[in-house]
Amino acid sequence: MGLPAEKHAMKLDEFLSWEAEQPERWEFVDGEAFAMAGGNDVHNTIAGNTYIALRTALRGTRCSVFMTDVRPRLAVDDSLFYPDVFVSRSEADRARRQEKEDPALIVEVLSPTTEAYDRGRKFEAYRRFSGLRTVLFVRQDRPQVECYTRQDDGGWLLSEASGDAGAIALPAVGFALALAELYRDLPNDAGPNPDTNPDIAPDTTPTQ
Repeated sequence: MGLPAEKHAMKLDEFLSWEAEQPERWEFVDGEAFAMAGGNDVHNTIAGNTYIALRTALRGTRCSVFMTDVRPRLAVDDSLFYPDVFVSRSEADRARRQEKEDPALIVEVLSPTTEAYDRGRKFEAYRRFSGLRTVLFVRQDRPQVECYTRQDDGGWLLSEASGDAGAIALPAVGFALALAELYRDLPNDAGPNPDTNPDIAPDTTPTQ
């Protein structure tokens, strides 16, 4: 989750030196620094649930799941990101401690202040990761997940799932993620109970 409320043009080495002195976290995209927006308890719970669900499902595989301070680095232009959760199955990434360069799956939990940035410039930058196969956009206000999957021709296929009984297939890692796991134990005042939302049948829409 990032908020481009304040931007600073610089090179990567300048950014890293500058960032080390900042109290907040910043992303670095196309030579500009973007302030990370503060999260809330709903966002935190959904991101944590997603991390746990992926860790549980991928236990015993060569996939590693990360969140918080570990970030993907786009080597082709030195961009750095703080996605809410991401998965790498790269052996080279296992040797890298803080920055990973080959994410296979990225998850962003959307919020009103950051949704346009996450769906726009940030998603555009994410698509430059050559090994990336799946990007998930997870809503906070209701149980709904959008899954973009890279196709063999380079296009991205959209599939969606909604409702507490829904599940979203993740071709990149070979299993389906139950929405009930992502939205469990939310704060009592987080909004409508997911159980009251009607299920929407998953559909697919090709996008480039």
